[in-house]
Amino acid sequence: MKPKSLFVCAMLLVPALAFAAEKKSVNVHINQPVKVAGADLAPGDYKLTWEGTGPDVTVNFVAGKKTVATAPAKLVTTSSSAPTSVETATNPDKTQVLNAIETNKLTIEFQNAGQTTAGN
Repeated sequence: MKPKSLFVCAMLLVPALAFAAEKKSVNVHINQPVKVAGADLAPGDYKLTWEGTGPDVTVNFVAGKKTVATAPAKLVTTSSSAPTSVETATNPDKTQVLNAIETNKLTIEFQNAGQTTAGN
């Protein structure tokens, strides 16, 4: 193969690799106060980013440009293409705890102790 042909092949491959890269963030709206990993989250819009190759990751909750909470989580790949949803549970003290966020082809399960009743 000629050097020019290699260059053209490489230029075509770069965008394909970028497209195939694993997405490590999701935007979510939380409509009620919740706790995650001991931190209180107010209702609002958050960008969740995670570090790690999975399934065990660390998730950062970013509001604006500030990280407001960090929580351990497990990534679970699903076949669902449903819209993003937030799953909570109610603690005995009536506080809401963030259990999971389900998004297109991925569920982020948070590790919280003491939850008892499933909620929304």
